[in-house]
Amino acid sequence: MTGAKHKTKNFSHNGDPLTADSQGDSRTWGDANDHVKFEVQKEIVQQAGKAKLSQKDTANLLALAEVESGFNPDAATTSRKSSASGVFAITDSTAKDATERLSGSKRIGNYEVADKYDRFNTASNVSFGIAVYLDKKKVAGSDDVGDIYKAWNTNPAEYNKLLTRLDTHATQYDKDLTNKVWDGPGPAAPVKPAAPAKPGETAEPAKSTKPTKEESEAPKKSGDVLLSIPLLNKAGQDADKNWNMLMGTDSPSSRMMMRVPEPVKKETVKPQ
Repeated sequence: MTGAKHKTKNFSHNGDPLTADSQGDSRTWGDANDHVKFEVQKEIVQQAGKAKLSQKDTANLLALAEVESGFNPDAATTSRKSSASGVFAITDSTAKDATERLSGSKRIGNYEVADKYDRFNTASNVSFGIAVYLDKKKVAGSDDVGDIYKAWNTNPAEYNKLLTRLDTHATQYDKDLTNKVWDGPGPAAPVKPAAPAKPGETAEPAKSTKPTKEESEAPKKSGDVLLSIPLLNKAGQDADKNWNMLMGTDSPSSRMMMRVPEPVKKETVKPQ
C-alpha cells in the first residue's frame, strides 16, 4: 500500500507475558524480590565455581549481571531493536553464536556452554553469559571488568557511563566472595497470600512463618544471625524501597540486601 509507514520488526521480549515459572515481578531491570536476586547471584557463583573460574572472574560476572539485569532473571530490554533478555541480557543472535562458535571443539578452555538456550531460565542464561564472558575476556586480552565490558558492549556512549560502577562493584563482590556471602541461606522467599475461598468453603489460613522448635534450636549460621538483626533487616528493606534504576543507587545488591558488615580485623598481641 503506497504511503503506508513501514513498521520495523520488534525484536524485544519485553512484552512477553510472565508465566507460572517466572521469578521476576516484571520485565523491568532489577524488578525481583531479594530472595530471587540472591538465588540468581548464587547460581552465578556456583556455575563459575564448576567452571573453575577465578574469584576475580566470578566477581566480574556478578558486576556485569547487576548492570545488565539487576539480577532480575525475567528482565528484557524495551528497545524494539534488541532481543537482550535475562540475567546477562543475552540476545538471540548472541545465543545462536555461542551455540555454534563457543561449544564443542571451539569452546574456550574447558568451558562447555549449555546445550539449549532458554532466555528466561536462570541456569541457562548464566551458562551462556559465562561463555560470552570468556569470549569477550579473550578479545579484551585482560581480566579487568571495564576492558571486558568494552568488548561486551561496543557502544561507547553506554559503556563509558558504567566503567566506574563496574569496577567499584566488582571490587565489592570480590570482598563478598572472600566473606562467603553466598554460603548463607540468603533472604527468605516472600510468603504467598492464601488463595481466596470459593463460595461455601473456608479459606485456607496462610502458613505461619514462626520457626518450629527444631528450627529455633538449630545451630545458627552467620547468614542467619545477620538476617535476624532488626537494624540490618530494616536497612535492607529501606534500600529495597529506594532501589533506583540502573544509573541510580551505586551499591552492590549483595550489600543492599544483606548489609553484610566488613569483618573486624583483630590484632593479636604477641606475649613479651
